Amino acid sequence: MDLGLEGKTALITASSRGIGRAIATEFATEGCEVIICSRNKENLLKTATQIEDKTQQKVIALQVDLSSQESIQKFLEEIGDRGKTIDILVNNAGGPPYKRHYELTDKDWQESFDLTFLSQVKISEAMIPLMKNKRWGRIIFVTSVAVKQPGMLIANSQRASLAAYAKTLSNELGEYNILVNTICPAFAVTDQYYLIADEVARRSGTSRDKVIEEWLKSVPLKRPASTTEIANAAVFLASEKASYITGNCIQVDGGFVKSLF
Repeated sequence: MDLGLEGKTALITASSRGIGRAIATEFATEGCEVIICSRNKENLLKTATQIEDKTQQKVIALQVDLSSQESIQKFLEEIGDRGKTIDILVNNAGGPPYKRHYELTDKDWQESFDLTFLSQVKISEAMIPLMKNKRWGRIIFVTSVAVKQPGMLIANSQRASLAAYAKTLSNELGEYNILVNTICPAFAVTDQYYLIADEVARRSGTSRDKVIEEWLKSVPLKRPASTTEIANAAVFLASEKASYITGNCIQVDGGFVKSLF
């Protein structure tokens, strides 16, 4: 199936591993020039080489700390200096800490806001004028089912704000043929998946395997998602096959979310 993505340029943030890496790989497979970024330079360069070897597609690797506004500004300037016009932006960022409300500090809230919300707004606002000029663009936010089914307090608060931003943005950008959507994964097998399972296990005095077993009881498919399954949703939403889909918040969760919408 021709998704109409060949020759497009896709920027995927937090993409040296996990869901971001899988998304970058799938876009490269579809013939996109891919820009990946991460704090960890070693992981970043390794990932770029691996994607290039697998797809025979050019990958640009740029180091950035998404929790730092200064670092983001330098990152955006570097993209500009390269003369790149971004067609597809996939906003992805690390998750906030797993803590109860009484454990959260002002520092936790601020750091989570900077990383989970503000970084994605800043990068989006920088890319939007480029997309407006071409009258074509795709902005996709990778958040969490916490947007629809609250679980972790700080994650739900910040990611729900991001989903609201995306929805409003879709209304403002539709006339420019810029589509804005949000993907909400549930249990995807990433480093974060295991880190949270370990923390829950520590608090409850059980094992990682037992925690994951309990989690998956609430998933009709009875298994976690692969990162590629999340990536496939992003590629579809960016494609010409999804040309009338905007302003949506779509969970890729194996049926975990129990609500109708």
